[in-house]
Amino acid sequence: MSHSAPPAPGRRSARAPKRRLEVTVLLAVLLPLLALGALALVDQGAATDPVEPPTRTELTRATLVCPTAPAEDAREVAITSATEDVDGTVQVGLGETQEPADLASGRVTFVPDQPDAVAILGEDDTAPGLVAARFGGTEPAALSCPAPMPVTWFTGVGAGAGHTSVLELINPDAGTAIANITVYGRSGIVEAERLRGISVPGGTSVRLDLATLVPRRDELALQVATVRGRIGAVVQDRFDGIGSAEPTADWLPDQPEPSTSNLLMGLAPGAGRRTLVIANGGDDEVRADVKVVTRRSVFVPEGVPELRVAPHSVQRIAISSALEAALKGGANGLLVDATGPVTATVRSYVEGDLSHAVPSDLVESSATALLPDIREEKSVQLAGATGQGVVTVVARSASGEELDRTETEISPDLGVSVKVPADTVLVTVTVARTTVSGAAMMAGEDGAAVVPLTVPASNGLVPAVRPGLP
Repeated sequence: MSHSAPPAPGRRSARAPKRRLEVTVLLAVLLPLLALGALALVDQGAATDPVEPPTRTELTRATLVCPTAPAEDAREVAITSATEDVDGTVQVGLGETQEPADLASGRVTFVPDQPDAVAILGEDDTAPGLVAARFGGTEPAALSCPAPMPVTWFTGVGAGAGHTSVLELINPDAGTAIANITVYGRSGIVEAERLRGISVPGGTSVRLDLATLVPRRDELALQVATVRGRIGAVVQDRFDGIGSAEPTADWLPDQPEPSTSNLLMGLAPGAGRRTLVIANGGDDEVRADVKVVTRRSVFVPEGVPELRVAPHSVQRIAISSALEAALKGGANGLLVDATGPVTATVRSYVEGDLSHAVPSDLVESSATALLPDIREEKSVQLAGATGQGVVTVVARSASGEELDRTETEISPDLGVSVKVPADTVLVTVTVARTTVSGAAMMAGEDGAAVVPLTVPASNGLVPAVRPGLP
């Protein structure tokens, strides 16, 4: 009778691996089931909710930047507050050269002796509704000083002998800021290595002459992206006329982002050359239709075809002849509808003066514009109403005196032109039951200046932050 020999001391039983194998298989089956059960207990709706939008909070700090003065007679900076019951001070300057300036609701303060680029800093009560502007002196030119933005677009800039532009980058903070500039041309993105990684030391500004850095004869568009710090970008456009005509300059306002619908209000009256420039920064070809906005209707003008804009490129079209009859009939803007997001500008060279019409902020409640203290014909051009509504235009002098108050109805597919007194410096537009876009315009014997309506920042945004699932 034979017996199996007992395992010797120190030797492993032959059955032990089998038991371990069975436990491993059991765990391999049970662990996934336990994980699925745990997931079933989790609120899947809460886990997959989209990112929450930021919440609005009271604005306690605001910064605007104004470019270098274009001439000796244009050293002033104008400031005001669009918020009610404000009476305080702001800091005006750049770097260590700052000085206090009075700020009050409904009044305009002119800060003298500011030949260089400056930043305007409002804190606490003076932050909400802060508005500033720079003017061209005796030359009809005006610019609403922008806030530093991560990305801005400028469409219709030049880099040639007859039409050239200067891009100014302004850093209001102490640390160094860096920007990348992408240049779009007729045939696509322009190689411009000298415009990549532009360093702007703290409390300074850098001026970039495009004719020197990227000399070209075609129409261009710029995308200015801040990759470090904060930068305010401003473009001064310059046009040399034919023959004995004197050179003329004006600021080209920026556009925050491309849009499928661009309303360009403010066409200078008179005979001259007008050019529509459209930029497509996307990856697909875009088709764009152009319509004329008048006080009676919005219509497609004769002789203006549908425009095709290739990816990453710029297209231009001369619209002088198409607008000639429309201007006599009260045309005050253009509407560009596209199949994809684009930026657009109407450049007018009329009677030896340069001006631009670009999209403005969407006005849902109220907007503001500052105009030069020059006695010329002044008006507010409005359109783009989303429904039947009422618009109130209030004109004030620099001291805050109310010069005129006009209330008018506005409807979709109609433009509205409201004349204001010649000594108007501050314009406030309030809308009810609709939204609009528009611009304030000054026109006279010396030329025209167009200032898009600005909706000043009145509150800040706080991002929604919460812990996520492990």
